[in-house]
Amino acid sequence: MRVSPAILSAQNTHIYRKNFSNIPVLQTQSLQTFKGNEATRTEEPNLNTYIPLMSNKMKLNENLKFFVNGLNKIDTDEKRKKEPLQIADIGCCDGALSRSISPYLPNSTKYFGLDLSPDMLEIAKQKDKGKIDSTYVVGNAFNLPYKENKMDAIIASSIMHELYSYESKEYNEKPYSKESILHFMQGANECLKPGGVLIIKDPATAGSDAWEMVKICDANKNDGATPPIEDDEELKDADITKLCTYDKLKRFAMDFYPAHGNIAWDEDDNCIMPRWLVTEFVRHRKWLATPENWAYEIKENYGTLRPDEMADFAKKAGFNAIKIENISIPNENNIYAIRLGEFKIKDMEDNELSLEDFPMFLEVVLRKPRQ
Repeated sequence: MRVSPAILSAQNTHIYRKNFSNIPVLQTQSLQTFKGNEATRTEEPNLNTYIPLMSNKMKLNENLKFFVNGLNKIDTDEKRKKEPLQIADIGCCDGALSRSISPYLPNSTKYFGLDLSPDMLEIAKQKDKGKIDSTYVVGNAFNLPYKENKMDAIIASSIMHELYSYESKEYNEKPYSKESILHFMQGANECLKPGGVLIIKDPATAGSDAWEMVKICDANKNDGATPPIEDDEELKDADITKLCTYDKLKRFAMDFYPAHGNIAWDEDDNCIMPRWLVTEFVRHRKWLATPENWAYEIKENYGTLRPDEMADFAKKAGFNAIKIENISIPNENNIYAIRLGEFKIKDMEDNELSLEDFPMFLEVVLRKPRQ
């Protein structure tokens, strides 16, 4: 069966070897096309799903090592060495990151968590009891509730792409503007002490090969509670958690807005898409515990930055760059890994690709210069 080009949305990738930009069935559009989209969030994520996933990610050794090493880049002086470290975790969820790094920092360290979800912060307070000195505030990353030159470090794990999808009333930015990320970085610079660091880890996106074409092959049509659905209207209304992998891929194409017009199926039912869409589909499959989870995550319309974009924003925000690098994660440690038999990823010459060919995260350490 041949399926006509579908609709979707996303953004992430990595560097491969060859250019397949001449594939005729796809339209290569800039993400800026979608800047004015007015989608809004209407519900909290399902905490029973969201918190365990975020907490598990915090426990990955390489993730922990990155944040601890980044904190070691704080440029301090003798006076400040006698004062407790003050660290703000932006988009802190249940406080898992602060608790994870705390064994590697002085016991006197003070942690400040900021999140939009009161429910998550209540859970964080309960988990922190007797473990760390923490203060939590419900707040907006575009209006950080900290005094100028107060923090030694600001850490942001997997929240930059969310800032992209939020409307920033403080800066008159509509949703899906990368300028919102710059505004956050400028605000973070103001809150940091001279010599303080901003540490960011976020989903990665590709560089110059973002529109290089790859394909998803052998998508399983028999692994769902529901057989493949032929009718598109029926598929749009189906319970996403019961779909087979093949239909999840089609549904992703319908729901994920920024990729509209940039995905197609060939005669062999291989799904052809730009590299930046592959990791988006792999990531979003992790949010299928409830239809509400899927609906919440699909709205985010990832606004991840390429390393060169992040370097430009760092300079504009007044930081010195210490590290800006895309990284991959070995499959055995990758929480986004493909499950056995779901599908295969191949290039346009039918060479099978590993998830290690696609960077999972952008790691960033920036330091506020001393005056």
